[in-house]
Formats: sequence, structure tokens, C-alpha cells
Amino acid sequence: MYLSISDEEREKATQHIVENISQETVLQMYEEASRDPEWLILHHFFIGIDIRNLLRAGGFAWDDITLDREWGPITLEAARRVCEKVR
Repeated sequence: MYLSISDEEREKATQHIVENISQETVLQMYEEASRDPEWLILHHFFIGIDIRNLLRAGGFAWDDITLDREWGPITLEAARRVCEKVR
């Protein structure tokens, strides 16, 4: 069984990414993921590690399985929000 995170935790994690990654980087991730839906999966061991470490440093004490499952959707949501804000 895996840890389930609440909508509140997911929201806090999304906001943490928005606040701690440059707008330029987040927009680039959104653009890449929009072009290729597999982009985040393909970057699991690159950007994914950075995002998971950022979340851990931000106090999100989720187990590895939860982080592996959640980092992509949370990152994509953060990127979508930044993109909407810019436009």
C-alpha cells in the first residue's frame, strides 16, 4: 500500500514548485511536456530527481514511491499555473 496525499498537501507542493523554480524553467518544462506527453517520464532521473529533492527540502516527507508517483503531476500543474499567469 502506498501513502495517499491530501488535496491540501498536493496544493502546497504545487505552490512550492511555483515559488522555488524559475519561471523560465517551469515554462520550458510545460512547453516540452505539452509537445510530448512522455517528456516528464523520460526525465524521471533528471528533472524528476531535482523536483523530488526540492519537495523533500520543502518539508514534504513522502516516501519514495509517493514521490515517484506525484512529482510529475504536481510539476505539470505548477507549470500550467505559471503558463496561465504569464499569458
